[in-house]
Amino acid sequence: MPTFLFRCPNTGLRVQGYSPEQTADAGDDHLDEYLPVTCHACSRVHLVSPATGKVVGDE
Repeated sequence: MPTFLFRCPNTGLRVQGYSPEQTADAGDDHLDEYLPVTCHACSRVHLVSPATGKVVGDE
């Protein structure tokens, strides 16, 4: 289960997420894929791109 980092938009803390699929060699076709991730910093669910670490709604 590969891990990735993202920044929680509510707290600003860096949080480690887990992806059920391998994303390191996924290529450009998975850059726009967002997964629901339960945030350990704020206990809310965020949509996060495991390939880039970007969160939907984060500026």
